[in-house]
Amino acid sequence: MQRFLAYSGWLALFCYNTLGGVIHFRVTVMRPLALALFLGLTPLIFYRRGQGRASDLELSLPLYFFLATLGFWLSPDALGRVMTVYAVTVIYLLLFLMAAVPPLLGAAPFTTYFARQTAPAAAWDTPLFKEINRHLTGFWAGLFALCALVSLAPQLWPGLGRPWLFSLVFPLALLGVGFRVNRWYPARRRRQLGLAPGPAAPEESNPCLPKTAAFTKEKSEMSATPKVVAINGSPHEGFGNTSQMLAMLQEPLAREGFDLEEVFLSRHHIEYCAGCGLCIEKGACWIRDDHRAIVHKLLEADAVILASPVYFRNVTGQMKTFLDRSLGYGHRPRGTWKPGLAVSVSAGWGETMVVQYLGQSLRVYGAFALGHLTAMATHPGGFIGRELVAARAADLARDLARAVREGRRFPASDQDLDFWHFIGGLVQENREFMKADYEHWQKLGILESFEAYVGQKRSQPPRNEEMRQAWLQELRQRQKDRSAAAAQPPADPAPRGQTAREMIEMMPEGFNPDAAAGLTVTYQFEVSGSENFTAHLRIANQQAVFHEGPAAQPEVTISTPADVWLAICRGEFDGAQAFMTGKFKVAGDLGLLMKLNAIFPRKPS
Repeated sequence: MQRFLAYSGWLALFCYNTLGGVIHFRVTVMRPLALALFLGLTPLIFYRRGQGRASDLELSLPLYFFLATLGFWLSPDALGRVMTVYAVTVIYLLLFLMAAVPPLLGAAPFTTYFARQTAPAAAWDTPLFKEINRHLTGFWAGLFALCALVSLAPQLWPGLGRPWLFSLVFPLALLGVGFRVNRWYPARRRRQLGLAPGPAAPEESNPCLPKTAAFTKEKSEMSATPKVVAINGSPHEGFGNTSQMLAMLQEPLAREGFDLEEVFLSRHHIEYCAGCGLCIEKGACWIRDDHRAIVHKLLEADAVILASPVYFRNVTGQMKTFLDRSLGYGHRPRGTWKPGLAVSVSAGWGETMVVQYLGQSLRVYGAFALGHLTAMATHPGGFIGRELVAARAADLARDLARAVREGRRFPASDQDLDFWHFIGGLVQENREFMKADYEHWQKLGILESFEAYVGQKRSQPPRNEEMRQAWLQELRQRQKDRSAAAAQPPADPAPRGQTAREMIEMMPEGFNPDAAAGLTVTYQFEVSGSENFTAHLRIANQQAVFHEGPAAQPEVTISTPADVWLAICRGEFDGAQAFMTGKFKVAGDLGLLMKLNAIFPRKPS
């Protein structure tokens, strides 16, 4: 359908002139026909331009039928006669005007529309791309003028031959030459500049290769030495710590064959952003200062660095103004993902926050944050761990060079998805106001597809439903087993008091605090036989506490075999009788020994 709409206007023009020639441009027929074509094609063509699907040349069609309508309705003897006798000449003259006039007014050459259909989006702002399109547009303007002269020849020299040769055959032959020049000239111009000619290498045509890799290779062919552009937001030109950190990157980059250009914002005139929104509506900022030229340096660079010291926990005013003025670029993804770095230095607070902000801002210029370089310094050159800062800079420089050469980038992240959702939704919802942004997203084909935006494909592993069902069955069985185990009554705990140690440890449970009123005493137990340990009971403040090990100065020491004391605690032996018969021994105050039965009257359970 889109292909039909693209050629419908030219088909209508051909049918109009063919019919006109057959009926000798009879006014009664041409009047309604010209008016109908004007009213039908004009909204169609302007709608297609709004969608980014029509070139400047197509504007000549409504203009042609507008002139025909005026001629046949208002001035059939003057303009109407011109549109009858010189119908073909008029269309070629209009094509000439559509090709020649817009570049003179500062607009893009008409061939740019067609070149963007095949060239990478990141190449659209390069000087070579613009130069080639200026040359081709100038050539086509001359070609249209020549076609107009050829079609006029039978009127100037009636005896030349059949008019259709000059109105149809010869102009089509000239246009055929133009199409061949379109294919031939860009490669020739590259060769003139010492750059590689056009055919893509096999790996560039590989659909599995990211667009960034293909574009990086193309740019490497267009540039003898890869260039890194660093924007320095510090007012301390050249001698500040930010410049010193960039110098740490410059030397290892030079060893990798890269040039580093440092741009000092303090040397340039950049106005504040007025917040008018014209950049997202019209596609460009109306303020004329140094901002646009600096941004173009970033867009043409192979890699980008944003660097700023910390001023009041943020970037400097110069850097903030530069970033604010980049709103129009920030709404329009570049279609490429070249590597970038963020650099920041503080006096001890804020550099990690600032470098994160700068890293996210790299996206505005078609770059992604390959890494961050931060440092703390209290005076020029006074870095904390200067050797470590320099080593980190060397590592990042090597990573940057490798990423440029190999077209590397990071996997898509949640920040990419957030940007695509937010800005893409904003552009789509406000397409009437954000016309330039909407047209840009449409041309890149990324409005409906996150995969197209990041240039990364979603993997589709084979789905094994049998394995999934087996896993679900195992989950259900484990849940069933846990439920069955929870329903079982708890097992009876192991009975206590099976050893002499446990019996002594449990004696405080049978303690009688009234019998121990005013008593402070330590009973020590030295157990031997089947168990071998020493422990003591400390009684003070009407409380009894069990302790492991010997006491410092026990008042009573009981030395007993384990089985004897266990039998006494169980009531199997009488304690006094066991003592009198020598079954256990006591050292210390025997009167305190006799109080044990009153102090611990209850048997522990």
